[in-house]
Amino acid sequence: MAKSKNHTGNNQVYKNHRNGIKKTRRPKKMSMQGMNCKFVRNQAFAKRGMNCTPEEKEQRLAAQKEAQKKMEEKKVQERAIRLKELEAEKEAPKSKK
Repeated sequence: MAKSKNHTGNNQVYKNHRNGIKKTRRPKKMSMQGMNCKFVRNQAFAKRGMNCTPEEKEQRLAAQKEAQKKMEEKKVQERAIRLKELEAEKEAPKSKK
């Protein structure tokens, strides 16, 4: 008995091209499925927090600038303290002799 034919792609290319082979459409919004749910939730709250009136925006900017000034002053003080400590460490071996 002869073996039977298992496969043929005879008419498939013609059938595929009759309506054209189209590229898939890209989604307008990225899917959140499979993402870390904690991140997705936080992202949503952050987006809502960004919505504010111009007055609130000015207040936020002012608060940010004040906080930045405080941090810079703190940095300068810490650096001065660190320099004093380094000077004291340099002086310590000299005083022992």
